[in-house]
Amino acid sequence: MQRSGQFLVQSTPAGSTFTPEDFDAETRMIGKSAEDFVRHEVLPRLEEIEQAKEGLMRELDRKMGELGFTAAEVPTHYGGLDLPKTTVALIVEKLGPEPATCLTLQAHAGLAILPLVLEGTPEQKARYLPKLASGEWCGSFCLSETGSGSDALAMKTRAVPDGDGYRLTGEKMWVTNAGFADLFTVFAKLNGEQFTAFLVERTFPGVSLGREERKIGLHGSSTRRVVFENVFVPKENLLGEVGKAHYIALNTLNLGRYKMAASALGTGKYALEVATRYAKDRHQFGQPIANFGLIRQKLAEMTTQLFALESMLYRTGALMQEWFEPIHALPPDHPELHLRYREAASEYAGECAMLKFFGTEVQYFCADEGVQIHGGYGYTEDFPIAKIFRESRVPRIYEGTNEINRLNLTQHLIRQMQRAGLPLIEESRARESRPIDTLPDKSLEMLATLVEGFRQATLYAFRLAWEAYGDHLREQRQEVAAAIADMTTMLYGLDSIVARLPKLQGTASDAGLLAGLLFARYATQVMRDRADLVLNALNAPAESHRLMERMLPLPRFNAVEARNQLAQFVLMRDGYPYGV
Repeated sequence: MQRSGQFLVQSTPAGSTFTPEDFDAETRMIGKSAEDFVRHEVLPRLEEIEQAKEGLMRELDRKMGELGFTAAEVPTHYGGLDLPKTTVALIVEKLGPEPATCLTLQAHAGLAILPLVLEGTPEQKARYLPKLASGEWCGSFCLSETGSGSDALAMKTRAVPDGDGYRLTGEKMWVTNAGFADLFTVFAKLNGEQFTAFLVERTFPGVSLGREERKIGLHGSSTRRVVFENVFVPKENLLGEVGKAHYIALNTLNLGRYKMAASALGTGKYALEVATRYAKDRHQFGQPIANFGLIRQKLAEMTTQLFALESMLYRTGALMQEWFEPIHALPPDHPELHLRYREAASEYAGECAMLKFFGTEVQYFCADEGVQIHGGYGYTEDFPIAKIFRESRVPRIYEGTNEINRLNLTQHLIRQMQRAGLPLIEESRARESRPIDTLPDKSLEMLATLVEGFRQATLYAFRLAWEAYGDHLREQRQEVAAAIADMTTMLYGLDSIVARLPKLQGTASDAGLLAGLLFARYATQVMRDRADLVLNALNAPAESHRLMERMLPLPRFNAVEARNQLAQFVLMRDGYPYGV
């Protein structure tokens, strides 16, 4: 099995990564069922969703249960489908055009179900998973509080032993699905200090709900405070180990961040589709605005960012699946099952953090550009792009802010170096002596060479920062840690694109190469900016600046023509020109 971060120290053979082109017919049918559901049963009810019609989202959640979406990650032993991570992402992506419905599924099928899958006892799983998997029950994840968001350990919710169970007291906020959830996974401090998780049924005496939050967007999803007033929780509902709920919280969020990127991809593609249709229909100066260069530039850049995200997302899902696959052969009562799950769910925590912040920023970029293409009409609720825009802001905040996730990525690389033996420092020294300097003329060769340059530059920046701050990089120089995370992301994005290109056929192949060139140009500019920030923050000598410039030459090609050509493919397809 491949370890996390290997792309930093090893070249990726062309055609070796999993991409949407690799989906088999059965998986494509699953994706089609999710797409049909959102197009035919959800989008026609947008007005009711926006008005938060009583019972509607629970009704849609039950339908997603009937279709098998809520059972996607539940083991078959408990009535689930146990689908590959790539297939799970495809379902979420296809639901992306309606973010509130998609979020409802993510909170139910991910945040509520995964804690049980990862750390539950066989008895807990048998009691709750079949009902959650079928959609008969819905669940919620109760972690955040008024005074503890990113700093989850500052929570004030407390649990104390009481006879054959515990008494739980506290208040949670930002609880998705709270209005109709039957089961809450609640995090508290047992005896004031031991971070512990509990399974709390809605009907337990002392559980109550606050009003629905007045949100900017996601009006259809239920978001409330949940209050626990001296709630008795039987001892058999303690989830996982006392004092070790951080494994449950962190690993559930790791996998949730992966799916957030899938949701972002689906919403971003829908924003591109809506903007493309409008650009073709809207006439100014006697012609469609889709004919104008700056509109075509926007369509091309939206497509480029989405293509990079898609290539990164499904590559990562397949890599994670390699770690989960052996667990399927274990019996449900295996004594080390939870330890295997911990290992699998944490291995790609860095890539999941990366996908979360990159994906949600791509989503927002597409929504923002979609509004701009609509002009003044985009700022009215009469056009769907307004709702997409409103609902594309908050993903950069929940499940770990994008700032926190940038720090998580860099910290993860340090852990991989120290615990898994990822040779970041050694590879940096080995590659430092051979900077790429110049780029070949042929496009594919140029892209492959740029990937190596990105690898050299990222490793060099990491090494200098590590030598300056060591384990304390995250705490002492957040700006530097975040810049290294951005450099790592640009490398992973371009590397994933270049590995994918051989699998594209026909017009998708031509469009893929154009997106690759445009992403390379964008990413090189980001790399140069972040590298300059790191070197100056570290007071690096002029020699280091010159070396970094040799590692990051700017690709030379006609970007104006490339954007126009890529936009033409988008216009021909009425939206995203690749994939399933």
